[in-house]
Amino acid sequence: MGALHAVLRRSYNRWFRPNPLDELRARGLIVGRNFKMLDGGSLDWSHCWHITIGDDVTMAPGVRIIAHDASTKMHLGYTRIGKVEIGDRVFIGAASIVLPGVRIGTNVVIGAGSVVSKSIPDNTVACGNPARAVGATDEWLVRKRREMGTVPCFGEEYTSRQDVTEAMKVEMNSRMTSGIGYVV
Repeated sequence: MGALHAVLRRSYNRWFRPNPLDELRARGLIVGRNFKMLDGGSLDWSHCWHITIGDDVTMAPGVRIIAHDASTKMHLGYTRIGKVEIGDRVFIGAASIVLPGVRIGTNVVIGAGSVVSKSIPDNTVACGNPARAVGATDEWLVRKRREMGTVPCFGEEYTSRQDVTEAMKVEMNSRMTSGIGYVV
């Protein structure tokens, strides 16, 4: 029943649920090709025309991109606003927050739970609160490719997109003796 429920939910969402990006684009949001906003992510609806997102960008679950700061409204009578620009080939980790006035360069990885309050240059891995550069993206990728040679790697059949079975889930966990693996 679980697999059928997942298929029905995906079909319902595809055919009957409006795409929130369509409304944001109509309001002025600029989004490139191959953009993925996973569950619980949000883009500042009230100031989305200040946000530009490049190609091949993924926002992990719970990411927030904010283009305004209303903390000044009560005291100054004005809300602070700022453009948010995100380059191409960017991954923003789960539960991260991108604040107004920030530019995230191209080929950037933002670690989970980060608060991006200052701009991040191209080819950088950044994490923390506030987010800080911790290395170059190319060097980070070399380490991760090397790690892939020492831990199990699983195909797409091991994903919820392909309705991974309970037995496959158990297999994955038993093979990940170091606690880490990779899946397509």
